[in-house]
Amino acid sequence: MGAGQRRIRQAAAPLAVVLGTGLTLPSLAATPKPGAPQAAPVATYGIEAVTSSGMGASAMGGADIMRMMMGGRPSMSSTSRQLELQLQAPGKAASPTAEHRIPPAMAMGTALPLLSGSDSPGQPAQWQDKDIPEPKGRLLIYRGCAESAGAGQPEIITLNGLLPQQRRQALEGLRRLAASPAAGGAPLTSGRWPSGNEPPAVPLQASLVGSHVVASNYAPEIRFQVESSHDFLAPVTLTTATAGGAQRLAWQPIPTALGYQAMATGMGRQEGDIVMWTSSEAPWANSSVPGELRAPAAARLVQRGVLLAPERTTCSVSAQAMAAMRMAMLTFTAYGDTLLLNSAKGAPSWRLSLERRSTAMRPIGEGLEGLDPGAGAGKEEPKKQGGFNLFKLF
Repeated sequence: MGAGQRRIRQAAAPLAVVLGTGLTLPSLAATPKPGAPQAAPVATYGIEAVTSSGMGASAMGGADIMRMMMGGRPSMSSTSRQLELQLQAPGKAASPTAEHRIPPAMAMGTALPLLSGSDSPGQPAQWQDKDIPEPKGRLLIYRGCAESAGAGQPEIITLNGLLPQQRRQALEGLRRLAASPAAGGAPLTSGRWPSGNEPPAVPLQASLVGSHVVASNYAPEIRFQVESSHDFLAPVTLTTATAGGAQRLAWQPIPTALGYQAMATGMGRQEGDIVMWTSSEAPWANSSVPGELRAPAAARLVQRGVLLAPERTTCSVSAQAMAAMRMAMLTFTAYGDTLLLNSAKGAPSWRLSLERRSTAMRPIGEGLEGLDPGAGAGKEEPKKQGGFNLFKLF
């Protein structure tokens, strides 16, 4: 999955349940103006290193989801690491081959093969009104870490009655991201790892630290060094506890993290309502976290209240947000500094990006206290009531 596709997933995650609301995607890059000078094409190499914990981590995710669909209890203690690599270079190669030679600390052999092939220029998607579902009901948005929601909450967006044009606008930014990044729409050759639907397991002890070489017959050789400051982030250790009507979140600080953000999404009490809560104190349209996050930008986001400070260890889903939701899925993300490197002056051009995150996901809400070993500490063990049924959520 390429950097553009990864950003579709990250930017669209909150939109997935409210497709067509017309919400903006602040992290999208501006579209170049016609006639503007284009940068010379370069080879790019994108690395995404993610540590996942809780429900949905690694292969356990499928089993967890099936258990929840059947009303069972998911595992909340699994941890995994995922790695996604993508190499892209302008032009076509007759028989493209590429590999990423890895340091011994990764404990995955000597090299990872990049499945390579030539791609056609990205073509803009043609959205048809029939392809864009008509939203109904309302979107209720709560924000901030206080146990009681602040003034002006929830922010309410009425979903039904939006014009088709407004729904198309919600998808336009995603279409731009999905388009080929090749300059001028020129053909390109790309390679990726993993190549299948089920990614190979990355050992929990794997480390990115050491010397790396990306060698191919269609892009310049890319040599780079990864220090411990840009290694996989530690797993998120997240616990929840009821505090009045609020849900209190607690976690251990993650070394080298630049900041944290949490989000919960669930069905509302009223038919058709969707309730969202975010730890960000900023308005919804200004709460996104950009890709390729660097320390200076993260510090500004912390100052604006979009990200929680790296030393922060607690936050609460407000009592009003919890009361508005029947049940919800909570996602907690720790963001690491992105390693950005460029080729030396005078050498064949390439650009490298290593993005790092650590995430935890778990359900919260009515009847779910027993799913989290740290939830409701000091309280009587809840009676078994058949578990949480995922079909009731979405």
